Amino acid sequence: MILSRPWAALISLFLSAWNVQAADWHVATNGNDTADGTSWVTPKATIQAAVDASSNGDTIWVSNGVYSSGGVTNYPAGTTLTNRVAITKPIVVRSVNGPAATIIMGAFHPGATNGDAAVRCAYVGENAVLSGFTLANGATRTNNYSGEIEGGGAWCETSGLVSNCTLTGNSADLGGGAAWGTLNDCTLSGNSARNGGGAAWSTLNNCTLTGNTAISNGGGIWGGALNNCTLSGNSAAADGGGTYGSLLSDCTLTNNSAISNGGGAWGSTLNSCMLAGNSSAANGGGASGGTLNNCTLSGNSAISNGGGTSGGTLNNCMLTGNLAYDGGGAHDSTLNNCTLTGNSAHYRGGGAYNSRLNNCIVYFNKAIYGLNYSSSTINYSCTTPAPGGTCNITNDPGLASASHLSVD
Repeated sequence: MILSRPWAALISLFLSAWNVQAADWHVATNGNDTADGTSWVTPKATIQAAVDASSNGDTIWVSNGVYSSGGVTNYPAGTTLTNRVAITKPIVVRSVNGPAATIIMGAFHPGATNGDAAVRCAYVGENAVLSGFTLANGATRTNNYSGEIEGGGAWCETSGLVSNCTLTGNSADLGGGAAWGTLNDCTLSGNSARNGGGAAWSTLNNCTLTGNTAISNGGGIWGGALNNCTLSGNSAAADGGGTYGSLLSDCTLTNNSAISNGGGAWGSTLNSCMLAGNSSAANGGGASGGTLNNCTLSGNSAISNGGGTSGGTLNNCMLTGNLAYDGGGAHDSTLNNCTLTGNSAHYRGGGAYNSRLNNCIVYFNKAIYGLNYSSSTINYSCTTPAPGGTCNITNDPGLASASHLSVD
């Protein structure tokens, strides 16, 4: 068969494109941006220079050191905040020896932290990957276009990915460490923001958030989704010491604190999570509001109401060893198929106060008034004294542990 000239040209172009191989680029602190960057003999000096030279699908390899010079604007589009590095193509930017050895350093506004002269560490574009870096001391503006006030460490487009990175000491109005995008196997520590000290509206997988702070809500994270993450020692000056308005699965929340409500979590959905040792200066030491499924709440405390939880819905949960003024285990909550044992209240309702309980075990709790419950509606449950309601029993449940019945 003889092909016409236009078809032959198209096929030739297609085959040529098919045979193009993705390129590797190299960056080192002793390099030179005028070098070609194609080998370790001739590396670029800045990551941005390599990004600008690269093509879709390429990989940029970055050697040890601190990268604290240069920067570009207009990422996200329409913004003028400087990013130390802007990954504007679907490429991979990867360190050679991991986050302990390779640092992208942002900058605070002179004489302050956030402001017009601040520098974010990294912008991660659509289908771009940033892997194996420490992102430190990045900052944003405070009251400008939304893309300029979010993510002091990293601002990611929807499909942008940050993996195996440490985000520390960054600051923003929203999402001190990171905003948007996906973070895998990352550590977020010592970041701060008005909302979302560690992150905001991001998806986090196998991440650790520790020691992040919010001057309003969400010390660890504000919004977003977390899977198999650990949130520890985060704090909020308002609600949600660990998380605010987020979706969490298989996560552990320990020793987080809130000045207002929800030491561990506020207004969030938690599935198969552990909440332990969290505290609130108001209500809901472990959690405030939201929905908890198959969770364990242990050793949480609230100055006011609901040591374990306040104002939420709990299904198939275990609450033990929690403490509050009223409602050691739960306050103003709906509990279905839950076990509340060993909780304490300084005043009323050691297990539950002003709550609605269905098919629950509420036993062996302590309070001045209402050892197990006070001012609550209880049905199909095991508790004492008899609470009225429907089909309740007062027999000792014969627990083998705080959460399991004995075989007898």
